Amino acid sequence: MGQDPSAPGAAVTAARCPWCSAELSDAASASCPSCGATLVEPDASVPGVNALDAESISRAARIATPIRRSRLLSWITGEDDSEDEVPAPPGSLAPPPPEVRREMARLELQAEYANLQAEAESIVSEAEVEARGASRRAADAATPAAQPPAPIEPAADDPGSPAEPH
Repeated sequence: MGQDPSAPGAAVTAARCPWCSAELSDAASASCPSCGATLVEPDASVPGVNALDAESISRAARIATPIRRSRLLSWITGEDDSEDEVPAPPGSLAPPPPEVRREMARLELQAEYANLQAEAESIVSEAEVEARGASRRAADAATPAAQPPAPIEPAADDPGSPAEPH
C-alpha cells in the first residue's frame, strides 16, 4: 500500500509549518518564515500557558465556599438550608386587638359611604346633562329653520378692505 519512509527508495519530504503549511527550508528553524509562528516550544514553563499554576490551584481549593444563591431560588428548588432565620415571636400572627378591629371597621364603613355618595352625585349629574340635552332638542324643534345670513359688504371707508377698481 504505502511506502515505508525508512526504506531505501522512499522520497524525502520537506518539513512544513503546522500553522500555514508552508514548506520550511530548515526543519530546526525556530519560527516560520511565511507566517512568523513559533515552531519550537520555549524551555521555560509559563504558568497557565504551558504549565499548571500550582498557586492558583491551591488558592481555588482554599476558597471552596459555595456561591450563595438567592433565597427565592433556594426556596423554589427546596435547597434552603439557612440556619440564620429567626422564628417569629409568639403572638405575632395573632388577630389584632378589639380596638384595632373597631378602627378598621370604622375606616371600611367610611370608605363605603364615600363611594356611595360619589356614585349618587354622578347619577344626579348625568340626569341633569340628559335633561339639558332634551330641553335643547325640544327648543330646536320648536324654532323654525332660519335662513342663512346675507354676506356682509365691507364699508367703503374701511381701511382694512381692498380698494375697488374705478
